[in-house]
Amino acid sequence: MRARVTAALGTLILVTGCESAQKANEPSLPPPRIISGAVSVAAACARESASEIRPAEPSLAADPNDPRQVIASWLENPSGTVVAVSHDGGGTWSRSPLPSLLTCAGGRYARTSDPWVSIGQDGVIYDAVLGTRPATTAGIARDIVVTVSRDHGATWETPVVVETATAPPTQPDKEAILADPRRPAMAYAVWVDYRVTSGVDPTLNQVMFAGTHDGGRTWSTPAAIYSGNDEAQQNQLLMTSAGVLIDVFVEGPSLPFAAHPPPLPVKIRLMRSTDQGKTWSAPIDAAGFTYTNAVVPGTDTPLRFSGQNITAVSAGNAVYVSWFEDHSNFSTIAVARSEDAGLHWRRPQLVVREKGEAFLPTLAVAGDATVGLLWFDFREFKRGSRTLDTDVWFSTSRDRGVHWTKRRAAGPFDLLAVPGGLTGPFIGDYMGLVGLPDGFAAAFVQARPQSRNGPTDVFFSHISN
Repeated sequence: MRARVTAALGTLILVTGCESAQKANEPSLPPPRIISGAVSVAAACARESASEIRPAEPSLAADPNDPRQVIASWLENPSGTVVAVSHDGGGTWSRSPLPSLLTCAGGRYARTSDPWVSIGQDGVIYDAVLGTRPATTAGIARDIVVTVSRDHGATWETPVVVETATAPPTQPDKEAILADPRRPAMAYAVWVDYRVTSGVDPTLNQVMFAGTHDGGRTWSTPAAIYSGNDEAQQNQLLMTSAGVLIDVFVEGPSLPFAAHPPPLPVKIRLMRSTDQGKTWSAPIDAAGFTYTNAVVPGTDTPLRFSGQNITAVSAGNAVYVSWFEDHSNFSTIAVARSEDAGLHWRRPQLVVREKGEAFLPTLAVAGDATVGLLWFDFREFKRGSRTLDTDVWFSTSRDRGVHWTKRRAAGPFDLLAVPGGLTGPFIGDYMGLVGLPDGFAAAFVQARPQSRNGPTDVFFSHISN
């Protein structure tokens, strides 16, 4: 998973957050509850996995007509993708594997990744994943797959393949899905297709799009909606109250997962569609920043958190985007805002400035227009410690992102206790955060000593305004 972009925008950042000096008396949210745990899996799947359960990368959605109906979906071995459903606003949960995906459970895929959930105004739940098939002599085939539930997550239909491609020459990656909040039975999916040459790390891709008009039973033929001869990653779909469909992404040249990549200006950009994805505008620049990677404090060891971990949300005709940057001696998280459905953008507001790394921002907007921002940081880490103490924080703004008030959401946990991926401990490239009429719901990952069921657990918080 990658990203890319051009020269940074020459905009001043208005400082509205501050570097914290004391922590003991900072306000905290009520403790979160663990929602991951034992899941019944096919015997063949259980035999294939000898490693501990380690949930990661949760996505979260709430029913727009009944916020008591909440669904979370995350990665987990040996289940592949887990769905957890609550009918009481997060008080109690039921868990199950997303069915018919893994080969050990009668499906097509050796593994699944990138779960993304969305609920339509008709109550239909869509869960999109990237499915990787077993390797063959022709290469590795990957599918964009959507599974649908029409009964609040009690049962799930047969997965539907939206796109299938084999690398080389094509590798799909990082899908996102949006159920149309205005039109029943309609939903949209976006992802990227990389151009792959055997033995070469792919750096060029194009943004792909497909839609459904029958509640996910069939999907339109995938169409390329953008190709900039570089990388456009972390695509996210939004819809304004006026019905403008928006795809937000970060764009730049090849983005390395290195401790200190060379200065690399990137942009957050967006495209707009006023006809449900049939046609799209040219890209619009929302913000520019310098792409960086988070590192283990005091070392050059890179972590799986980078400048491609952007986040976006819409409320009414307002659109917000957020990102993080490492500045060697401190790190920042900023938020930019548009009031006209992404056409024009105000100067970014600096929400977080910390001596320790601050990373993985996630945005949402509550029913009263309060903006919420969830993130992780190392402010409590002490040099020489054998653990990488990591905390989860939450900040709110009641004036459209100008001023912010922060509270501790969870932690500390040891990030180094998280099982490693290709580039260090992996808790996900995103977390789950949704706006509710009376606040927010959040799903995020913590490791030991907070986790109870393995190296990591997924935690849920209901956050009141």
